[in-house]
Amino acid sequence: MIALNRWISGLSPFRKYLLAFLLGALVAAALPPVSLVFLLPVSFTGLVWILSSAATKKQAFFTGWSFAWGQFIAGLYWIGVAFTIDAETHALLMPLPVLVLPAFLAILSGLATLATHLTRARGLARILLFTGFWVAFEYVRGVIFTGFPWNLVGYSWSVVDPVLQATAFIGIYGLTLLTVFLASLPALFGEAETPRKVAISSTGLVAALFIALAGAGYLRIPAAPVSSFDNTNLRIVQPNIQQSMKWKRELLLEHLQKIVSLSLIEEGEKPRFHIWPETAVPYYLTTAKQLQKELAQMIAPGGAIFTGAPRRDPVTRTYWNSLNVLGANGEILDIYDKQHLVPYGEYMPLRPLMEAVGLTGIIPALDQMSDFATPDKSARKVISIPGMPPARALICYEIIFPWEIAPDAPFSWILNITNDGWFGNTSGPYQHFAITRTRAIEQGVPVIRAANTGISAIIDPYGRVEEQLALNKTGVIDGSLPMPIAGRTLYARSGEIIPLSMTGLFLLAGFVFAGRRAKNIAASS
Repeated sequence: MIALNRWISGLSPFRKYLLAFLLGALVAAALPPVSLVFLLPVSFTGLVWILSSAATKKQAFFTGWSFAWGQFIAGLYWIGVAFTIDAETHALLMPLPVLVLPAFLAILSGLATLATHLTRARGLARILLFTGFWVAFEYVRGVIFTGFPWNLVGYSWSVVDPVLQATAFIGIYGLTLLTVFLASLPALFGEAETPRKVAISSTGLVAALFIALAGAGYLRIPAAPVSSFDNTNLRIVQPNIQQSMKWKRELLLEHLQKIVSLSLIEEGEKPRFHIWPETAVPYYLTTAKQLQKELAQMIAPGGAIFTGAPRRDPVTRTYWNSLNVLGANGEILDIYDKQHLVPYGEYMPLRPLMEAVGLTGIIPALDQMSDFATPDKSARKVISIPGMPPARALICYEIIFPWEIAPDAPFSWILNITNDGWFGNTSGPYQHFAITRTRAIEQGVPVIRAANTGISAIIDPYGRVEEQLALNKTGVIDGSLPMPIAGRTLYARSGEIIPLSMTGLFLLAGFVFAGRRAKNIAASS
């Protein structure tokens, strides 16, 4: 490995950037749906070696930037598929999600490698500092400019449920921190100045930690299925309406009739609660009184329909992407308006600036874009209706933000309605589903997920999938609402305090080790 490290050090800067790009692209293959976790040590070990040979701050920055650009192009390509739905209108915008967005996100990773380089740390101290800086800037990526915490390497453990159970204690960022650390430690074997004993003991201890995590996770998952709440029999409907057809005006009624027909299929126990996906009702349900009455006829006494539907204030002409709960009496029992909107998907950021510089005139799709409104910050996040425990409502990608899940009001389950039909048969819907399962483990509550084209599912509080409908399948899921874990989880009670503290401790330990090494070198000279 020392010879390989030396070979990498001898490459030209451009070839190092190209290698970093390719190693970053491998990270995407470690994430769902491919989930080749063993590729992570290859990627991060190579990244650390390239970084260790950086002669300038510029080289250090572009090492991390190139790596992350490759990761995000390979891991987020599916966003560009949404721009093919109406290619004539949106084709000019496709470079934004496919190339520009990854390049922008990669800046933060470049800053992480630059910060590591500036410390001039070597050996184990550099691995500790690199890991701490990497995850610290991942936090920044999760919050800056509305945030986008996608492609965290901790999700690579989605195929190993026992390891994923660690998120109940340290959250996905804590698991990401440990994963980056483990994946980077083999770099020590390629450094001639690092004693082999240090490399073996460090890597062995962290590998043993993951084995212990897997064992503890295995013991944490009960052998028996989780008990369910009484009288909560529900039906999740997955209509599988293709996005290119979904909003054609002449087909709107037909789409709604398809969802109703699926809800009324007579098989098994008659459902009390119907769960429909995001924008399943393509009309303004809160003001469509006749439609409310007609849909109410299919609801069992004491039941309800949970459905996505756009909402409009007819006076102010304000629009919301909403979840409506319609009761058997034909009245709206509760409403949740989406609070974390998708930039360029549900609103156009910096609209006045775009108009001022004339960008909306060059790209008509921007000029035609109408904005959903963001509810007031005091708006309720928990919906509560008779016959069902209170639920934390989340629409589409709101579920990717772990720190936004727990509101002030208590809840017993998560309801996630989404429409991943924009992204076709790509890795996007699978990654979204893996993220959803992780939220169940973190919070210790079940998740009921209704997706237009998949993946719909009933997920228990340990992240186990009780029932699911695959991507691009039409059908229903009948089941009942699993109970949450008593007392919830450590992460649910403490939030990001633990993973943030872990990140800080890694940085502190790195600086301490680096300081000791500097003193030893000074003393020996």
